[in-house]
This record gives sequence, C-alpha cells and structure tokens, in this order.
Amino acid sequence: MPQETDDARLQEAEAHLRHKLGIPDDARQVILFAESSHWDPNWLYTSEEYYDRFVRANLDTAIAELLREPRRVYSIECIFFLRLYWDRQPEQCETVRSLVNEGRLRLTSSGVTTADTLLPSAEAILRDLLLGQEWLRAQGMTPEPRLAYFTDSFGCSPALPSLLQAAGFDRTSITRIDGMYFPACDYEPAGRFPRAGSSADRLLNQERTLDFVWSGPDGAEVLCHWNAFTYFQGDLLAYRGLNRVYLLPIAVSDRSERNVARRIRQFARQLRPYSRTPYLFCPIGVDFVAPTPDLVALLDRYNQRRYPDTGLWAVNAGLDDYLALVETHRDRLPVLSLDPNPYWTGFYTARPALKERCYELVDRLLEAEQRALLAGLAAAESPSLPGSTAAELEKAWWTAVSANHHDFITGTSPDRVVEEEQIPWLERARATADAVLDGLTPAQVPQPKPPAAPRSRPQGRVRWGYTEGRLRIETTHYALEIDGQAGGYIARAWQPATGQELLGPGSNELISYRDSGGLWRMGHEFLGGRFKEVARASQYSARLEVEERDGVLEVSFQGKLDGQPLQRTYWFHNGSPFIRFRVEGRAAPGRTVTARFETGLSVEHLVMDQPGGVVRRPPLKIYDPTFWPLQHVLYLCDQARDQGLLLGLRRPGAVCYRPGGRLELVALRNATRERILGFIPLMANPATGHERDGYAFDYGLWFTPAAEWSGTIHLSAAEMVRCLQEAPDGPGTGGWAAPPRLSDALVITDRSDVWVTSVKPAHRGEGWIVRLQTVTAVGAPVSLIARRRPLEAAALCDARERDLEPLDVRRGAALLTMPGTIASIRLLLGPAPAVEG
Repeated sequence: MPQETDDARLQEAEAHLRHKLGIPDDARQVILFAESSHWDPNWLYTSEEYYDRFVRANLDTAIAELLREPRRVYSIECIFFLRLYWDRQPEQCETVRSLVNEGRLRLTSSGVTTADTLLPSAEAILRDLLLGQEWLRAQGMTPEPRLAYFTDSFGCSPALPSLLQAAGFDRTSITRIDGMYFPACDYEPAGRFPRAGSSADRLLNQERTLDFVWSGPDGAEVLCHWNAFTYFQGDLLAYRGLNRVYLLPIAVSDRSERNVARRIRQFARQLRPYSRTPYLFCPIGVDFVAPTPDLVALLDRYNQRRYPDTGLWAVNAGLDDYLALVETHRDRLPVLSLDPNPYWTGFYTARPALKERCYELVDRLLEAEQRALLAGLAAAESPSLPGSTAAELEKAWWTAVSANHHDFITGTSPDRVVEEEQIPWLERARATADAVLDGLTPAQVPQPKPPAAPRSRPQGRVRWGYTEGRLRIETTHYALEIDGQAGGYIARAWQPATGQELLGPGSNELISYRDSGGLWRMGHEFLGGRFKEVARASQYSARLEVEERDGVLEVSFQGKLDGQPLQRTYWFHNGSPFIRFRVEGRAAPGRTVTARFETGLSVEHLVMDQPGGVVRRPPLKIYDPTFWPLQHVLYLCDQARDQGLLLGLRRPGAVCYRPGGRLELVALRNATRERILGFIPLMANPATGHERDGYAFDYGLWFTPAAEWSGTIHLSAAEMVRCLQEAPDGPGTGGWAAPPRLSDALVITDRSDVWVTSVKPAHRGEGWIVRLQTVTAVGAPVSLIARRRPLEAAALCDARERDLEPLDVRRGAALLTMPGTIASIRLLLGPAPAVEG
C-alpha cells in the first residue's frame, strides 16, 4: 500500500509539472530547451569589459523577450553579474525582481559564481552559496534554488553531493568530466572519446544514462544531470554554422521551419540513447551569447507541424523543471559514487602565487570574524559584529567567493586580467580584513591547548653529524641521510629501532619537466604535447647550511634549477613524527618542477581529502602520470609491508603515484600556454600566463605503520594539517603560517574527529553559525559547547542558514548527530554572567 501511495504521488507530481509547462498528456517524449548565457566574471576580459560589451545587452534583450512572451523562461547561472546589473540599471530593478519572483528569470544556483570545487576550501564554497542567496533576499527576491549548476568547471569534487546537501541543495548538473569529448579541446576525432576507464565512458557505455543519483563519500545524494554534448548543445537551434561563442562566432540565422525541425531531430537523436525517462534536456547558452529571438514561437511552430508525426514535444523551461520531471522517475536511475576527475590537471597548480592570495584572504576573513566576536564577548557586548565591521567584512567576503570562480582561483585567465583586476581585488579585500583586525580592541583570549599527539612526543636534541660526506640526522621517529653533494636529496631514510627502510635514494629530489602545457593542462594530457624530464637539482651544486635553534634542526640548500634561484629547507624536531619541507623559488617559463620521493610502497589506491570529504582514487586514470588534485592530506598504505606514509600539503596542490612507489608532487609551475609540437595553440585554451613571483611550497611527511590506519584516514584531515602546522615547535622555525585557532575560545566539541572550521554571526536570523566538519564521525553524536556565554537554544541549519530542526541543549551543550561530513549549527547565546562585587 505505501508503494502504491508513493507511485500515485509521483504520477500526480509529474502530471502537475507537465500541465504547468503545457506538455500534452499523450506526449511520449519531451525535449526541454533551457536557455541561459555562460558569464565568466573575469576570464579573457575584466568584469567591467564583459559587462559593457556583453552582459548588459544580454540581460536587456532577455528581459524584453520575457516581457513579450509570458511563457518564456531565461536562466541566470550565478549572482555576480545580476548584482552588477541591479546596481548599474536601477530603472530595471522592479522588473528584475518581479521576473525572478515569478520564476521566469530563473536562478540555477544561489552562488555568486559557478565555482571550481577542487581548489577552494569547503568553507569558501559554502560561503559562495550563502552570500548569493543573502543578496537575493536583501533585494526582495524570494527563490531559494534546490539546483546548483556547475556549467563549465573543469571537473568537480567527488564529495560535491556532500557540499550541496550541507547547503540545502538536492539537484545539480555538471558538464566537463574526465574522458569526455569537448569541441575545440583536442585535435583528435570525436571517435577517440570517451576515454577508456573514464567517468564519461562509464556513463555513456556502461550505465547509458545522462541522469543519475550522485552519492558522496558520506552517503549524501543529489540528483544529477550531465551535459554530455556541452552546456551549449542547442545553441544552433535556429542557425546554420559551427558555433555562436563570442570569441569567434561562425553562424548565420536560419529560422525556417525545416531547419529548426532538423536541429530538434538532431538533438533528440544525440540524447535518446542515454535517457531512462521520457525527458531530454538540451541546454542553450554558450559564453556571452544573446538570447534566441522568439524562442517560444519557434517551438510552438515545431509542435504544431511536427509533433503529430514524431510524438516529440518541445518546450522552453528551466533545468530545474527538467530535473523535477526526472525526479518522478528516480527509481529508474542508477546510484553512483562518481569522481569526475581528472579532466584537466594543469590548473591545479597554475599561478601558485595567485592561489596563495586567495587562500590567505579566506584565512584572514575567518580570523577577523572570530576575533571580532571575541572582542565583543570580552567587552561584555552583544555577541555579534558592529554594523560597520560586518559591512566591511561582507564586502571582502564577496571578493573572496568571487575568486572561487573556475577561471579565477584556477589561474586560467591571461596575465592582463590577473594583473589588472584579480590581484588588485584580492589585495583590496585583504587590506579590508587587515584593517578590521587592526581596529579591534585586543581581547584576552585563552590559549587553546595543542591537539593530542597521535603518538608520544619525547623532547630532546636532534642528533646529527656527517658520515662519508653525507649529513646524517636521527630523531626518535626516523633516521635519514642527506646527500649534500647532490643538491640535497635524501639518500636514505629508515626506522632507527628496526632498521626498516622508509625512503629510497633520490627522495625529495627536485625534477624539472619541459611542459608544453599551460594554465589548464599539463603537456602529456593532449596529443602532440610534451611533458619530459630535463633536469634535476642534484645536477647542480648547492650551498648547505645547518642551524640549531629552540630544539629544531634546520637544514637548507641554496642553488639553481633551470637557471632560477632555488632554496630547499628541511626542519626536524626530535619530538615530532613529521619531516617538514619547503621549496622556495620560481619555475622557469615552460617548466614544471616536482618533488619526488621513492617510497617503495605498493598501493592499490590513494586516500586523499577533497572539499567535502575523503576519497579513494586509483594511481592511474586516463593520463600517465596521473596528477590528482589534493586539498591537504594523502595517505599511502602498503599492507604487505605493514607500512604507511602520510603526505601533508599546506595549500591544495597536485600529486601523482607511479608503480614501484614513486610519489611526485608539483612544487612550482610556470607553464605558459598549451601548444602542440611546441607552436600550435589549442583553441579551447587561449590564455597565456607567466608566473612573475616566487612562491614557497610547504609539505611534510609522516611515516606510520599500516595497521594504525587500516586503509583509511582515521585522524581528521584538520588534525593532520594542524600537526604539520605546529611541528616543529618553537619560534623562528619557519613554521607554516597557520591562522590562529580562535574557534576554541568561542566553541568546542567533545570529539577530536569533529572540528570547527568557522564561527560567524548569522546572516539569516539570530545568533552564531558554527560550521563543523568531520571525516569519520558521520552519524555520530556530538556535543557543542559555547565558551564565555550560556547557551540558551540551538538548531541544526543548512549552510544557507535555514533552520532544519531544533537541538536539545543540556548542561550548556547543544547535542546533535553529525548529518554528514559538514554540519551548520545556530547557537543562541544568553547574556554575560553578572560580575559579583
């Protein structure tokens, strides 16, 4: 009986949607055309240039079309340019508000941008979705999308379902996934795609579907559609030619009934083999394209003349309408844990100095929020931010989340745009955050206790000396020899107590590759490209310096690679299980420099963190070598040898593992432009970039027994990175500049595997919003305790700060069960305790 009730409910929902969209009851198949325009804030041009040349005219035309035809729907992918239009065209504000609230100017996300989800932190991505939603609310626009559309991102986090669920989204759509064919990206025939073993191969040839339920590492699920034929498949509906993209439009209008019918037949023929429901989705909307004139009239004419014979009904609607219809047939769709990577891999590490600015800005803003709250608490004021402080931070946060864009933090804009707009934006926002911090009254913040060490940490002096020309170093946890005559690589590392080998000769060697790739791709990713080892740091002399201070041994080597000055530094501490490393310098143009380790470990999969969770990946997929995007932590586990290795990165980067145990991580990159045979450019990758500044690449290693990890990450990623940040101990050790752990002075949890990533005043409603993250405690009970103020009430909410359910508060602690890898909690605090006397 319950099953029959559910079936009836779904049939009723489907019938209601079809009636709303004007779809006949007897239509056997429906093709939905969703029209938008993909607006990159600052890719090849600055945002001002894009707005003046394209966006304003696009929106003026779209609004005029919507006013002329009440059945028409036009979609907006992100809030960035909508806000600019709102501010610049006040005469249109009321019309925009009405059209948005009517659902005809349709929002396909609440994001400020269509973000990259591999490089920014989870917090930066969630703030992106929050700030766009809050801007809409502030202007009286009421839609709160369930759909988050990632039109053109170059792959996505495999934990995207977890991120979206945490923000209250249950539907998504993506385009670029590993192994797919995309026009103008390769000088190879389409028949060579999809690549074997890729996500595209799985969806097209195995599952034979473009719609699926995407399951994240924590079990979060979202309904997903993949645009296998690009996000502008339907652009030539009423045209003849090759494309309508603004860079080089090659198309002429042909609105004849015959041509439009031919195009619809062509689109349906592409989509039908991969549809498990009666619905086909055909997107219209290449970059900065103008709306199709009288789109609804073209489809009406097709339906009048062709539908009786074809049984295929054509309608203009939104992507959210399509997914709502597919939802009524959800039981026909596969549930997949998808990792749509690697699509391209060069952007993981392109423009490292720009990426560092992005990360530092988010760190600084998080610190400013928490210090402002602490200052208010210390002064017995309201536990919120003063209006001026909140407004300044809000402005800086808008820049920070705009930098999430898939052509900003990725480093895939040309030099002019980066230097004229992106870097100045980041510098102004950073100055704002610094000014807020400088203006705060210092608060007496209790120093948080250091995290519990995963093993005993005896203190004492690092033992070192020279043996046969090599620098020998020994701590309680490891021993190693560094070859000072060969540029400073590790000649050998072993376990002092057992003699077990930990690293082979040539570890931490710096390798220079001639890379014919560019800002998006490495040279071995496309036919005719090159990625070839050409030099090693060990081939050149380097000046060795050894210094002991505060219980830390610092070993540095100053030399050159490809004619560029380079410094390598090691830090050792007897009480720390970590070895910390740094490479400082700049790669030569057209070069990628990696740090190579000979681990000797044989592993079947790589365990690493991504925004939203932890994922297992194969050593090789599509490219050889396969460089994977890594947020902070990689774990290799060799059960046969009972040996594991943890790699920690201070900032997100790229790593690869090769059979035999060779591990490489990209330290520096300055590949300027994708070129075939060294001189033929790729049309889809038109930007040229140069790394102007030096960069400090920080990383560390921790050797562990395999049994301690059992093939997964038991210690939270935050704890690992925190240990890397805090070890070696002591001042003046060149430690990583970790943001202060202020959250411990505001709120704490009762679990070491659930950590606080953000504490902020609520945008929506009252109180504080606390963000929790975990790797291993999904579904576990957690207590959250506020410091310095009594806790009166608490609620579980989503990252867009919509309350989901009240939480029990007992003895001053909010009690919850972690709903996924991410949880957002609203805390309502009472007044400060009265001071006696």
